[in-house]
Amino acid sequence: MKIYVTNYDLELTFYPSFIITMFKKVGNYHWIKSYGYFKGLIVKQIGDVLEIEGCNDSEVVSKFLGIWYEPEKFIIDVTSNLRDKVEYIVQKCSKIRLAVSPWDRDIIFISTFLSRNTDYYTNVIRWVQKILQLCNEDVKELKKINIEYVGKSYQLKQLVEIIDQYFNVKEDKDIWNLRKQLLKLKFVGPKVVDAYLLFTGKSTFIAPSDKHYVRFSRRIGLFKYSTFPDKKYCLKFTCEDCPRSHICLTGLSYKHLNNLSSWMQTVSYVYDRMYCSRDACKKCELQRVCKS
Repeated sequence: MKIYVTNYDLELTFYPSFIITMFKKVGNYHWIKSYGYFKGLIVKQIGDVLEIEGCNDSEVVSKFLGIWYEPEKFIIDVTSNLRDKVEYIVQKCSKIRLAVSPWDRDIIFISTFLSRNTDYYTNVIRWVQKILQLCNEDVKELKKINIEYVGKSYQLKQLVEIIDQYFNVKEDKDIWNLRKQLLKLKFVGPKVVDAYLLFTGKSTFIAPSDKHYVRFSRRIGLFKYSTFPDKKYCLKFTCEDCPRSHICLTGLSYKHLNNLSSWMQTVSYVYDRMYCSRDACKKCELQRVCKS
């Protein structure tokens, strides 16, 4: 299968995505899906052409590679006071899309859960792939393995402790209800749940707020003031009726960005890691809107 797509970057789309735990890069261009649904899929990008082997399902390919999501379509959702700035960011960054997988929910859950307070590329990818190897890719067998073969971090021990709770969560088409169910899990906070909802393709309007998004939003003057979402409030309210939504970064994103919320957070991860944290301002495409 060949797909022609302009203004798209496979590397930058994969870089912030939690589905990267299921892919391995081989050489300069090839990515192979080594775990999960449609294992064996191969993709490479040469210019504006994506070449795919091992899968002829256009919906699956579109989700995996993020081309289903076109940020330009959602500028209309942005409140008028931010529209010019957001439109500029979309113009410069729309090559970054949202790579998701509704078919690998369990793997994405353990990936997001393990990502708490650790480096994603240093630890999480390695941990998840080792777990999948030991479980023969059946996450429901996780409690049968010796997790110390994977590592001794508290994140791994807590994962074993709560994995059965996760499997008891029932699918719910109402995203807010599902979010509240997941938030009831021990050790699970809003960032984990909102990343899970994003990378399983369930929501683009709930931003998984993290340190990258906080720093990015302040630099570009996206919102005047923000704090992180508070689990006890998230368990009681949605972003529509929460009394803290006017100061919470996730609530502010929902109100002002709507279906661009998760994409903007994804962009913040890429730019905070690739430019801001490296003092690479001169190379950054967003200098015009950056207050720093």
